[in-house]
Amino acid sequence: MREKKEFNFAQRWIDELSRENQSPSVLKSQVFTWIIGSLLLLGVVGSTPWLWEYKVRRDIRLVEDKISNLREIANQVNELKALKTKAEGQEQLQSLMQNSTHDPAPILDKLKSILPVGSIVNSFSLQENTVTLSISVPTPVDVARLWTSLRDSGMFQMVDMPTVLLQDQAQTLNFNLTLK
Repeated sequence: MREKKEFNFAQRWIDELSRENQSPSVLKSQVFTWIIGSLLLLGVVGSTPWLWEYKVRRDIRLVEDKISNLREIANQVNELKALKTKAEGQEQLQSLMQNSTHDPAPILDKLKSILPVGSIVNSFSLQENTVTLSISVPTPVDVARLWTSLRDSGMFQMVDMPTVLLQDQAQTLNFNLTLK
């Protein structure tokens, strides 16, 4: 028997086109396109951690810059606080000196508080802004401590040390000090 052929040319043309599209070269190009697209997608997804790490490092650098700026400000604030404390101490000392022009007891009490252990005040006189005192200290080490204490007390303009003996014996030192 003979095969019956269809005379529907449009249907035959569509069937021929679909067979041509199924040819190996077209399939190869489609597979190649899908592989390239997949590799690109994997590349983008794979580089995401490095992009995130780059962003995090950049953010850390920005925060560190802000912190360093804040450290400079904090240092200035701490310096200002120290100066303010020092100014308040000077004001207290000035008020103490003004109040003690008639009564030298507050200055004498302050002096006794800064003297090294074992030191004795033999004489003390206050005339306007000048303090004359005689102090006995037991050892040469105490002489150095006395000088440092008087210098760092902030009460006097300048502390000159008289001649001292380096022998291990008690010494009497005479000072003429000017109040600030």
